[in-house]
Amino acid sequence: MDLLKVTISICELLITVIMAVLVVFVTYRALIRANTDFDEDKEIIKGNMGVGILVAALLLSSANIMHQAFLPVSDTIHVTLAGGAGGGSAVGPLALYALGNLVLAFVIVVFTLSFSLRLFGRLTRTKETRPGKELERGNVAVGVILSSFILIVSMFVGEGVSSISKAILPRPNIGRMQMMR
Repeated sequence: MDLLKVTISICELLITVIMAVLVVFVTYRALIRANTDFDEDKEIIKGNMGVGILVAALLLSSANIMHQAFLPVSDTIHVTLAGGAGGGSAVGPLALYALGNLVLAFVIVVFTLSFSLRLFGRLTRTKETRPGKELERGNVAVGVILSSFILIVSMFVGEGVSSISKAILPRPNIGRMQMMR
């Protein structure tokens, strides 16, 4: 058993657990504050299923996007700590890059999901109905539609965030490979 690999894996697991809890909590608070149409906390406490379904979809979507941003960070940290890219000397700068990358991804998550919901609400608005008002009234069907929309947006945006993460985060150089002709 390689003690270094076990230690790195345990550290990675702890970082992932802490990040998951923080992402869910901070995203929940940020997205609820971004919605100015009504008080989602009160609606959830009242038992509004439409709002509950939408908030659950927002959390799943944000977790999906943040997971896409975390994969390159995790890979890079793993390679660096395993000694393939300068060992411990690169840990400090790498931690700053990784933190910056995850903060950028979080900003993208909050902006994208809030903007997408507002745009969809404007596109589907009619004289008789407004999705936000229907959701506030407890219309579960509207909650399901908006939730599906948000989940689909996160699938597309997740790939973009992953690409940005890979472009921003410095990839460690772990050696050269020579190809034979």
